Amino acid sequence: MSTSEESRIEINIDADLISAAEAELEKLPKTVDEMLEKWIYLGRAVANQLNEEEQLLVMAGTGSVRVGVSED
Repeated sequence: MSTSEESRIEINIDADLISAAEAELEKLPKTVDEMLEKWIYLGRAVANQLNEEEQLLVMAGTGSVRVGVSED
């Protein structure tokens, strides 16, 4: 028996967990176009919250964005 065959084990995972995992995968981008579209929407949302200087810092990699809940 090879080493990889000796280290194999079988596990049983609840069908509900597998269904939940499959549902999460459906939400993820599947193509480059979908990933770019997601980044574009995210970038637009972030840009609307930042002034021009803050946007430049984030794009340069020297700024950071923190997410919080507005109390308005």
